[in-house]
Amino acid sequence: MTKKIIVEECVEGCHWIIEQPNGPTSIGTCKICNNTKEFRNSMPGSGWDRNGQNKK
Repeated sequence: MTKKIIVEECVEGCHWIIEQPNGPTSIGTCKICNNTKEFRNSMPGSGWDRNGQNKK
């Protein structure tokens, strides 16, 4: 069973249900209008976003 996490609302009034992290991004689906959007699972410069670069 996949657990979903409610994270944010968009300006259109969407209520995003975002899949659990499994890589650099997760797909979110609005529970109101069923739109989908890709969300990043990390902040730039950390975790999945490093791309082999050292932090300055």
